Amino acid sequence: MENCCEPAIKDFIQAIFTVSSRRTSLKFAEETFSDAFKTLQKRFALFKKIGIKAEAEAIISGGFQIDFLDDISHLQKIDVVRALESLIRIIFDDIGDDSGLYFITEIKNRLRKENIDCITELGVDFGQIQSEQHYAYARKKRKKGKKETGKKENPLGYGWDSVTKWNYNEESKQVELYDKQGKILDKIDLQQAIRHYVESLSGTTEMSPFELANLLEEHERSYSFLKLIYYENLEYETAKKMLNLDDNEIDTIIKELVELELLQYVSDNEIEITKSGKEFMDVKVKTPS
Repeated sequence: MENCCEPAIKDFIQAIFTVSSRRTSLKFAEETFSDAFKTLQKRFALFKKIGIKAEAEAIISGGFQIDFLDDISHLQKIDVVRALESLIRIIFDDIGDDSGLYFITEIKNRLRKENIDCITELGVDFGQIQSEQHYAYARKKRKKGKKETGKKENPLGYGWDSVTKWNYNEESKQVELYDKQGKILDKIDLQQAIRHYVESLSGTTEMSPFELANLLEEHERSYSFLKLIYYENLEYETAKKMLNLDDNEIDTIIKELVELELLQYVSDNEIEITKSGKEFMDVKVKTPS
């Protein structure tokens, strides 16, 4: 593997941390990232050759110091790809509901184009990972949260009693928390904090029709298929032919829509639009594009 991939890999790792820190809080993202690296170093040679250091200056500016401790040119591409994809999956899972629907999109937006091209050429499948995360996000948002008993270990490492003051940073749109020594304890994205507060009190955690609309905009063929079935009342095979889809493509689309609970199987060979699917389509058609 070419050494020119090192800047792209560093950029990729930095982008994952930056996005996760804005989706949760800086302190929680730091702990999650460090734990993920320790776990992955046991499984992948790539992470044994990368060092991360959470220096105060680096964390305050929104990142780790990332260094290559050894040459990685002899590593197989497939092993590097598996390592990078595992990192993004474990971070997404660890930050939970706060990871959001457009986690991959935001990461790519923070990567330089030449580095996106390099990571893609290595074999990292951004589209597949994003689809997986969309399915996971949709399932989580459609399930009511269950109350948990017992105390959990505090992943932040501090409590409200440790916070002596806070300040809203207009430029970054983050709330900065300070300890008794005047040092920054954490940074929290204000919009995410407000959303979490409203959802916690209201008990509303289901994905809205508007969020589903945004999701299916990235899967236009899935939406087109659903539209033909609902509005045109077309049979499965007819819709398939009109969209010029092969068997693998139609299977993928149906899987997407079933995962989102917009379609359901009524028998092994028969599908139908669900109540949620009908409600979604009714909202979608009234919503300006």
